[in-house]
Amino acid sequence: MMLTLYKQEVYKQIHKIGWWIALGFMVLVQITFGIVGKRNPSMFAPSDLVGNSYIGGGLVMLIAIASTASIIAMEFQYGTMKQLLYRQYYRSQVFISKILTALTQLVFLQAVAGLMTVALTLILFPSYHWAQHVGNLTHGLIYLRALGSDLLVGLLLLSLVLLLSTVFKSNAAAIATGLVGYFLAQLASTLMIAMIAWQHWTKFLPFTFLLTNYQIQSADFAKLTLFSTPMMIGGTLLYTVVFTLIAYLSFRKRSV
Repeated sequence: MMLTLYKQEVYKQIHKIGWWIALGFMVLVQITFGIVGKRNPSMFAPSDLVGNSYIGGGLVMLIAIASTASIIAMEFQYGTMKQLLYRQYYRSQVFISKILTALTQLVFLQAVAGLMTVALTLILFPSYHWAQHVGNLTHGLIYLRALGSDLLVGLLLLSLVLLLSTVFKSNAAAIATGLVGYFLAQLASTLMIAMIAWQHWTKFLPFTFLLTNYQIQSADFAKLTLFSTPMMIGGTLLYTVVFTLIAYLSFRKRSV
C-alpha cells in the first residue's frame, strides 16, 4: 500500500510541466555559466564553477523547496486529500509517501546537477583533473563531499518547508512562503556567526546548522560555530527529525 502511494506521488510529480521547465532552466543556466567561464576565465575560475555545480547547486534547492512546499498544500487546495483518505489510506502513510517523494526529487536534482557538472567540465575544461590532489583529497572527492554536505543541509531545509506547507491551503502561498523562508533562513544562518560570538548559547538554534555544509568543507568553521563537525552533522539530523515530526502532527490535525 505504501509503495502504491509512493508510485502515485512520483507519477504526479513526473507529469508536472512546471517541474520539467524548472529542471530545463537549471541545465540551461549551468551550460550558460560554463560557456561564460570558458570565454572569461578571469571572471569564473573552473574550480569555482565546479564547486558550485555551475550555479546548479543553488537552483537545486530552489526547485526542491518549491516542489516540496506544494506537495501537501496542493492536495488540500484541489480537494484530492479527501480522495486519498476515503480510499482507506492512513494519514501517516500519505505523509510518509510525500516525504519519500520530496527526498527522491532532491536526490534526482542533485544527481542531474552533478552529472552536468562533470560533463561540462570534461567538455569545456579538459585540463581540469578530477584525480589531482588538493591536500589529502582529490578534486573529485572534494566535489562529492560538497554534494553530500549540501544534501544534508537540504534535508533540514526541506523538513522546515514541509512544516510550513502543512499550514497553508493555497499552493501558491505555500511555494511563496517556502522560497521566502529559504532566503530568510540563509540570511539568518549568516547572522548566526555574529550572534554566536556575542551569545554562545545561540549556537543551539537551528539556523546554526544551516552552516553544516560549510563546516564539512572547511573545518575552520568550527571556530565560528563552536561545534565540532560530527556535532554539526548530528544537530542537523536532529532538527530535521524534529521539524518533520512537528510537520506530521500539524498534518494529522489539519481538517480536509
